[in-house]
Amino acid sequence: MEILYAFLFGLIFGSFLNSMAYRIPFLLSYRETLKEYPNLGLSFPRSFCPNCKEALSVFSLIPVLSYFIQLGKCKSCKKDISISYPFFEILLGILFSLLLIKAEFINYIYLINCIFVFTLILISRIDESFFKIPLSLNLLLFLNGCLLAFFNSNLVLSLSSFLICLGLLFLVKYLGDFILKKDSFGWGDVILLSNLSLFFTIYNLPFILLVSSLSGITWYLFKNKETFEKLAFGPHISLSGIWLLFII
Repeated sequence: MEILYAFLFGLIFGSFLNSMAYRIPFLLSYRETLKEYPNLGLSFPRSFCPNCKEALSVFSLIPVLSYFIQLGKCKSCKKDISISYPFFEILLGILFSLLLIKAEFINYIYLINCIFVFTLILISRIDESFFKIPLSLNLLLFLNGCLLAFFNSNLVLSLSSFLICLGLLFLVKYLGDFILKKDSFGWGDVILLSNLSLFFTIYNLPFILLVSSLSGITWYLFKNKETFEKLAFGPHISLSGIWLLFII
């Protein structure tokens, strides 16, 4: 029964994830302000269709179920709703269930790991679309990692890992920028990698870099090179963090 609750919990957070992935870019000026909702915030106004901007009914807010009952279309404008909405709701449901199986029962580590996964996926979605990682989300990961380290009594090692990784990547970025005469990679990526070192300690940094690089190269080769000019590295860093979370 707890697995079912974890899955439903994941569906709800998946719906919240969809909302945050849409709203945060407006709040950070990654997108132009909506004329229909010039004062758009994280929790106001109520959820609306991104096509016609009509407010959604309570029924339309039910994760996954409403999408399939409405046949993937908005009730107001009849435009197609992106399949990404139910996809990420189901993904969070599955991941939260797997995290509970790993933790065996709901405890503080399980909740911290859920927030960790949620934040990484949110970072991935924003970075993939805008090539930017919000500092606020990196800060949330940092606080999350510090909290876990405190409960596990390895706060000194974790913070040391963060600082060592941050220093090493600063040097790599500085040299890369100097050689290429342009940004080699973003500061958001540097902080994200350092946060994963905080979460998993510096000893797992080689695995994180290896998986991130292989994932990024594979994605680059998969995409159409004629139109693919820039790689968002955040999703691949996040993938390595989620993978590592389940194998250690």
